[in-house]
Amino acid sequence: MNNLLAELRALKEANQRLSDDNQELRDLCCFLDDDRQKGRKLAREWQRFGRYTASVMRQEVSAYQTKLRQLDDKQQELIRDNLELKELCLYLDEERSNTNRPAAVCGNCGAAPGSTTNGNAVPLRDDGDGSSSSTNADENIHQLGGGQFGRNGLTELNLRSALSDQTLQYVRSLESRIRQLEEERCAILKNVQPIGPTNGTGPPVSNNNPNSNQPAPPSSIADPISGRPEAVVRALQVLEVREQLERERIGPNIPTDHQLDDGEKALVREMCNVVWRKLEDAPNTGIDQHV
Repeated sequence: MNNLLAELRALKEANQRLSDDNQELRDLCCFLDDDRQKGRKLAREWQRFGRYTASVMRQEVSAYQTKLRQLDDKQQELIRDNLELKELCLYLDEERSNTNRPAAVCGNCGAAPGSTTNGNAVPLRDDGDGSSSSTNADENIHQLGGGQFGRNGLTELNLRSALSDQTLQYVRSLESRIRQLEEERCAILKNVQPIGPTNGTGPPVSNNNPNSNQPAPPSSIADPISGRPEAVVRALQVLEVREQLERERIGPNIPTDHQLDDGEKALVREMCNVVWRKLEDAPNTGIDQHV
């Protein structure tokens, strides 16, 4: 009986140990199952993130490829525009050389060229004889390029023509201003000459005689002007006005009532410089040959 009780107690203890081990194994299985569920959720999250990243990368790659194609197209367009501009520059250079030849001959023979005050290399304007050089230049553009220059070439040519016209108008306004100042200077000299010093042989000459009141510089230029081009005449007039301003600056010999102030002198001197530069830039003026 005691043996049976001892065996029964041993079986109960073994059963208790097995129950405890079973409970521990159940707890471990629950923990492992939770860990497995968390791993599956994390794997699904990583899959979604990978798919999203792949789609974004595909979009970025396609966008970069589109930009590369656009840049390639722009580069090809710029290359074509550069080629057209080079051809246009070569054509304008050829037109300039062709239009400068008759003007140079005209400058050598002593006649006044048609566009001596314009220093820009542009086609000549209509001469009035029914043959417009500007129209011929446009026809040569269409014949040479055959529509190759396109809208860019014609726009560039029109812009150059507009700039040359504005420059010509500006130079003409400067010339009119110089003529006005020359007339004012002559009038001032006419008013000053009767009260100047005399040589003691007779009374001063009156103002009624216009020939005696004519200043020396214009009378000295009057004779050679007829055989010189217009540009040379303008250059000599500009030089004369500049020398007159320098003489007034060094030693003024005109009364204070008729003398120009410093601002007007600076304006006249600057206009003389601008006109002189325009005349020097003109390729067919022939100033270096006549002055």
